[in-house]
Amino acid sequence: MSKKLLADFLVDGIGRLYTCHGPEDDKGPRRGEALKDVGLIEDAAVAAYQGEIVAVGPSKKVRAAIQILPGAESLDAQGRAVVPGFVDAHTHAVFGKARPEEFGRRLIGESYQSIAESGGGIRASVRDFRERQEDDLVALTRSRLRECLHNGSTTVEVKSGYGLELESELKALRVVRTLQGEAGLPRLVATCLAAHEFPDEYRERREDYLELVCETILPEVARQELAERVDVFCEPGVYTRAQAHRVLTKGQSLGLAACIHADELEAGGGTELAVEIGALSADHLGAISQAGIQALAQSGTVGVLLPGTIFSLGLDEFAPAREMIDVGAALALATDFNPGSNYCSSIPLSLTIACTRMHLHPHEGLIMATINAAWSLGRAASVGSLAVSKHCDLLVLAADSLDEMVQHLGGAAVATVVLDGRIVS
Repeated sequence: MSKKLLADFLVDGIGRLYTCHGPEDDKGPRRGEALKDVGLIEDAAVAAYQGEIVAVGPSKKVRAAIQILPGAESLDAQGRAVVPGFVDAHTHAVFGKARPEEFGRRLIGESYQSIAESGGGIRASVRDFRERQEDDLVALTRSRLRECLHNGSTTVEVKSGYGLELESELKALRVVRTLQGEAGLPRLVATCLAAHEFPDEYRERREDYLELVCETILPEVARQELAERVDVFCEPGVYTRAQAHRVLTKGQSLGLAACIHADELEAGGGTELAVEIGALSADHLGAISQAGIQALAQSGTVGVLLPGTIFSLGLDEFAPAREMIDVGAALALATDFNPGSNYCSSIPLSLTIACTRMHLHPHEGLIMATINAAWSLGRAASVGSLAVSKHCDLLVLAADSLDEMVQHLGGAAVATVVLDGRIVS
């Protein structure tokens, strides 16, 4: 008789369990038809011990395989659907105040670019951010991350990028480090985005700011181990492809993994650069070129799509997700939660926008927001699917199926959030 597995947490009564686990998931992100394989199990259960999944599958098999310890926590899903915790692979959650006045200006026809050129946009957030005390930013960011968790994001990437000077960039990343591992918050992945814009004092001497980023800010971030990734906003009018190359390769030389804001509003070769240097991800891609699509499809770089931003900006041209899927590109989905262009922390809403405006099936969207998003962060071995030995991060949906959650516009999406085998929301 085989020895039973110890369990201190059990969720049972699952009507439909979307494990998002597949036999090839250790080899790379999902592509093509594999995006639709959500690993569906009906009448299912998941058991964990000390935060790690020990058994997952049909309820009878799981219960037969485990020994439930005294004092174990249990959860009855009452026939509702369960999915892995969402992995939000692109946020700007560390900021001071939001910019709602710009939202109104865009609604009556002013463009994002013209607002930025007049001193708004990222530059307005920078001016506000620099005046904020670190404790204030910790409190604000803690509240936002709780909102992310309530919306089902159990792993969240967080960027700096509203400081644009040494001390303010370090301050932003210290906020992330302070909140990392705090009870009641998602696990965090920190990214240095000191090359988010050119600050006002460097508008006429951009090469000097580039020098500051590459020779002072990034080395200090790496020395203090405040981030594990480096990012740059490669877009006409912001960082050129050559400037982005310098920032990213400098970061890589310091041990930081590369990712890039690429081809958001205009094609600027950012996707091709990401592939060239072996970046983990190229993000946005609303205006990706045909050359960029082909390069992405032939690479290990994940394209992280942010449909909420295009929706919030009131634009019509979403990233060509179907075309990219058809040629074999690996895609993920994230919120781009930020104070201006997409003040949204909800992966469920992002899923609905992605499915309706980029013509994805909900199953494809789920894979993109879980295991593929985990690959884009280098976290696929520990999160993104419900499989033995991974973190027990899961969501009981307020619906009987994923499709119902995506279809129910404005409805409650997540009933219960489990992080590391404990109910947290």
